[in-house]
Amino acid sequence: MTMRMMPTGGWKAIMNGMTANIVGIDYSTTSPAICVKVGDKWDIHYLTGKRVDPEHWCDPFLFFGHRLPKISVQIARYKYISNWAIDILDSYNVAAVFLEDYAYAAVGKVFQIGENTGILKYRLMGRDIPFYQVPPTVIKKYATGKGNANKELMLSNFITSTGVDIKAVMDYTGDNPISDVVDSYYICQYGLNNPDDIDCPIIQDILYDLDQ
Repeated sequence: MTMRMMPTGGWKAIMNGMTANIVGIDYSTTSPAICVKVGDKWDIHYLTGKRVDPEHWCDPFLFFGHRLPKISVQIARYKYISNWAIDILDSYNVAAVFLEDYAYAAVGKVFQIGENTGILKYRLMGRDIPFYQVPPTVIKKYATGKGNANKELMLSNFITSTGVDIKAVMDYTGDNPISDVVDSYYICQYGLNNPDDIDCPIIQDILYDLDQ
């Protein structure tokens, strides 16, 4: 993939005659996924501890698989994941990032999730990349009409709405990384289609310019 560094001036420079890429991220400690809107196509990168085939094409999607090595020290693992994410973002002209917010009723490794995501947010701020957080219930309702939708319903709606049987294309069984890829797509879609609800002036300006 051609590496295209973000120009000096951030998203305002991108808006001045350059293509602006909008990004949706489903971030986790095991199988994060990054969805990038590129014109009328979607580039989706994912990290997994499972076997990896580098690329899968299925118009309008290009799926990029990346291997997550075994890293026993947690903070080192979080550093690796954030390095991967930043490397992906640096290869596009990113105007804004949409992140799934924390599930505040969640139980389990909530502190680890917070640490992992906090590192990414810190690094986004260091690169002056604006990011917006969307509650998981909002993403689920947008994708399925139900704010408590499970992974199976999210996947079913993805296949129905896109015509892409992602499990068959990527040749994976089980939830991950499939569910993370699906979530990143809907996070990106929601950000693109609901800038007023998120109070995202960047998307509002991009959509305005496209209408002119």
